[in-house]
Amino acid sequence: MCSGLRAEATQKLVVHLVSGESIAVDLNEEPVTTFNEADELVITTTEREISYLFSNVQKYTFESIAEGLEAVSASNLLVRQNGENLEIEGLNDKTIVEVFTMEGKRLTSTQAQASQTTILPLGVYPAGTYIINAGGSSFKFVKQ
Repeated sequence: MCSGLRAEATQKLVVHLVSGESIAVDLNEEPVTTFNEADELVITTTEREISYLFSNVQKYTFESIAEGLEAVSASNLLVRQNGENLEIEGLNDKTIVEVFTMEGKRLTSTQAQASQTTILPLGVYPAGTYIINAGGSSFKFVKQ
C-alpha cells in the first residue's frame, strides 16, 4: 500500500481519437483549438502545438482527471534507444506516435501496428531534446 500519496484532479482538454486513444492537455498550458486548411484539429499551447487529422478525432472534451501514482504506473509502454533508433513497445494498433521539438513543432507522426515494436529513426534529427507523444503518454529524449 502506498500511504501518504494522493491523487489530485487537474483540468484537461482531452482529445478522443477514433483509434480509442486519448490525449490530455493540461489547461494550465492554455490550449487554444483551431482548424486549418489541411482538415486538422490544431491545439496550440504555451508549450507546444499538436495537430490531428479531423477524420481521426472522435471528440474533444474538457475533463477533470485524477493524477497520481496509479496513473503513472498504469503505462505499459517500454521505450528504449537502440543505436540510431528509438523503439516503443506496448502500443495499441493504430496509436498515433508523434515527435516534437521542445518548441512544440511536430516533426513526424506515425501509427503503431498491433504487436509490433514501433521504431522511430533518430538519425534524421540533429542533437537536441525531443518530446514523444504515444499512447496518451509523453516523454522526452535527448539525442547527442
